[in-house]
Amino acid sequence: MTVIAALRRRAPKASPARSASAQANLAALLAVLALAPLGAGAGELRPVKGAITAGDFMARDLSGRTVKFSELRGKVTLLNFWATWCPPCRKEMPSMEQLHREYRERGLVVLAVSQDKGPTREVQAFAQELKLSFAVWHDRDGIVGRQYSIPGVPASYVIGADGRIAYRVLGEYDWTSPEARRAVEALLAVRR
Repeated sequence: MTVIAALRRRAPKASPARSASAQANLAALLAVLALAPLGAGAGELRPVKGAITAGDFMARDLSGRTVKFSELRGKVTLLNFWATWCPPCRKEMPSMEQLHREYRERGLVVLAVSQDKGPTREVQAFAQELKLSFAVWHDRDGIVGRQYSIPGVPASYVIGADGRIAYRVLGEYDWTSPEARRAVEALLAVRR
């Protein structure tokens, strides 16, 4: 049963004008909820079943240069989709930075792909403010986000050196957790 059908069953009879207004309000509320960014709660690192290969894409780095995701093949990659206006994204970035600093020498690549519609300088300012040393790319048109069917931001994928998506996280996540470290270390061990 849909939410609207359930509400109709419980609602008392109303005038057609009032009923149409109530339905319009409910439809607007549902639309806002559907479009609301993900991240109301903490995400969970979940294994991805099957052999799903991370799709290649092109975006722009913060200097405006066109870059290809396939250039990272052969490396364990944390691919994160985020936006400057997203509080959970801002909250998880320091833990991503810490993970990057701890494992970059062992071969981990952290790549954050901004879904901001605004100019790249806003994304640059955000990265500078948080002192991010990992790669930040800008997907201004949201093409890459749609390709990966992200339901909102933040959304992350941990990809093995073989190009297969091993884990995903929908929502904010602590990338310094023991669980995250174990997952990254296991993928790095396979890479050798």
